[in-house]
Amino acid sequence: MAERRALPPPVPPASPDPAASSGAVSTAFGSPLDPVAARPHQPRDTYIVHVQKDQIYRIPPPENAYLAERYRAEGGGGGGKGGACSPCALRTLGAVLAAALLLGAAAALSAVVLRPDAPSFVVDNLSVHTNASRHHHVAYDFFLTAINPNKVTALWYGGRGTARLAHKGNALAKGGVGEPEDGGEDATGFNVLLHGTQRDGRTPRAVEKALRGSKGAVTLDLAVEFAVQVHAGALGFERRTLAVSCHITAAGLRKDVHISSQTCKSRFRN
Repeated sequence: MAERRALPPPVPPASPDPAASSGAVSTAFGSPLDPVAARPHQPRDTYIVHVQKDQIYRIPPPENAYLAERYRAEGGGGGGKGGACSPCALRTLGAVLAAALLLGAAAALSAVVLRPDAPSFVVDNLSVHTNASRHHHVAYDFFLTAINPNKVTALWYGGRGTARLAHKGNALAKGGVGEPEDGGEDATGFNVLLHGTQRDGRTPRAVEKALRGSKGAVTLDLAVEFAVQVHAGALGFERRTLAVSCHITAAGLRKDVHISSQTCKSRFRN
């Protein structure tokens, strides 16, 4: 019978020695953590450069100071040439504004003086006078009041004007305008005297009845024209023709006529 022998226990492999491994690496390739110890020091050339911080390399020319001072005096921006032209631009702008103001003043003066508003008129009184011996000879005496709406200009009435009176298109009388009672400058009161005229020897029936004393309403159309001169202070301008038309409704045509209603319009013809 074969004899059995006990085998010896297995021996574990020896762990590598870190020191030995490091020594091996350092011996073969040198240690990466200690290059100075592994590699011998090699001397190098060294250069030292001194730089002065306050060293001035270039002195600017004197004209630069003059240019800088001029730039500050002109407010900067836009260059010296643009700054030098700014006073010229201001003077030009002032001249343009002055010219515009003068033109505006001339236009306003022209509108006020050369084209004033026409005065308004009111018929204050009407008297009718009949000749006893000549029944058909009738005189119509109107008194008109003028109101000048212009505050700057005055209206001078000069010379004798003309007047016409009609009834529904039929001529009744014609005459003239007397001298203003309160002078020619901005006159307010005018006397207009018209003398009756007959058409084909006949007087309109409504007018004939009113002349005989009827109190029935009768319509009359008064047209007056006279010359007016516009004045602004001591300056007088060309004469203009003023046309006035009044539509009147009267109750009878006796001596003192009662005016029931009236509408007067006026305008400059030129």
